Amino acid sequence: MDSEVRNRETRARAEDALVRFALLAGEHARDYVVIGGLNPDFLATSAPVPHQGTTDIDLLFALGLDNVTDSSDFSWVDTALEAGGFTSTNGWRWDATLGNARVRLEFLCDVWDHTGDTVPLPGSDRAQASKIAGPAAALHAPVERELTVSAAVRADTPEVPATVTLRFANLGGYLLAKAAAAQSRMLPKDKYDLMYVALYNDGGPRGAARAVARQLAATEDSSDPAEIRLVMERYLDPKGVWAGVFASTMIRTGDPTPEDQLRVDGAEGARSFLDELDSASS
Repeated sequence: MDSEVRNRETRARAEDALVRFALLAGEHARDYVVIGGLNPDFLATSAPVPHQGTTDIDLLFALGLDNVTDSSDFSWVDTALEAGGFTSTNGWRWDATLGNARVRLEFLCDVWDHTGDTVPLPGSDRAQASKIAGPAAALHAPVERELTVSAAVRADTPEVPATVTLRFANLGGYLLAKAAAAQSRMLPKDKYDLMYVALYNDGGPRGAARAVARQLAATEDSSDPAEIRLVMERYLDPKGVWAGVFASTMIRTGDPTPEDQLRVDGAEGARSFLDELDSASS
């Protein structure tokens, strides 16, 4: 699954995995925030072509923070994973079969007073969260979104509601979390995702910068403004790698715009973002 190509079909399967886990979690479906590849469809509503998609779901748990969940007992996770047939070899990446397709959940946290690469979920005998730097800002003021329970999920669990409501990262939180991922992993998908949402949210790059500034002001103890500035600066050269990855991925997903123009769009978007972030932060 790590090498699986992202597309709209894999995105649909990933959303089904999230909905399935949410149904199994019940009232505890509010104990995490969705920060991964499902977010661009909700945030970048002005995009000329649909987002590339995703192959997995990233769930951010608030460990040591009491502003997202009042309880530190995650024993419910074991019950949900077992009931859903999820299996794992490392405790934080969980796979299952939905219909005839494989689906994946990844548990993440941003806790840097812990020395290991993973953090056990308190109360759970099986689950851990992979420790990564930077996404904690996404825990602040998440957006509630209603997802439809698909026919594929209903086929496995017929006695379920028509929809589930889950907490997703808001625009500023998503961009900060994605910038952290882009900086640490240097994966092409992160370079594309970040600029896609920065450019094509309803407010464009300046609206994205204002959302980031608000999130930074509210989470100054857990976020680093220098990181997203550094990442956005990497797009400023339209002939550079980062603008190129954005452009080539847009073309692969169906955008008919010439590559040179898409490179310029990314570079100009990054400049507008940085200018507005400077203004909003001053």
